[in-house]
Amino acid sequence: MDGTAFLARVEQYHRDGWRLALINVTTVLPAASAAHGAPGAHGAHGAEAPAGEAPAGEAPAGEAAAVAALPMGGPGVFEIAWGFARDREFETIREQIEAGTTVPSISEFFGAAFLYENEIRELFGINVTGIGVDLKGQLYKTSTRVPFSHAAVKARLAALAAAPVKPS
Repeated sequence: MDGTAFLARVEQYHRDGWRLALINVTTVLPAASAAHGAPGAHGAHGAEAPAGEAPAGEAPAGEAAAVAALPMGGPGVFEIAWGFARDREFETIREQIEAGTTVPSISEFFGAAFLYENEIRELFGINVTGIGVDLKGQLYKTSTRVPFSHAAVKARLAALAAAPVKPS
């Protein structure tokens, strides 16, 4: 992310009378591959499970494949979207960043951004610098320190895949 170019664009939105409508972050995980031979694509003895069903006692094949396809090492990716509105127009700036990337605050131009930015830091672990009102990790009290970090999401998916399937 080119922070200088990004802030120049945000400043232009501010000068042109746009409002900040939203900031949204998504934890991006790679798509699962359910190719032949991929874990979770077949039942216990290589026989395919009926479409949409998991073999007895296993998580649905799609979930198991999704968990198996997750890279356990390396940085994760987040997508951040900043939405701006003016009259009946809506424009979005989207950036995909690796975990550990620093993102500049836009609270200098749009004061209310400080709340979104504190949330991004606490829930996703993204380092947002220069926040106008920095709550220093005191916005949320959660049982998981950074609940939407890649490690936390992968752990929840793995637990889901390992959980026995409840009979319908």
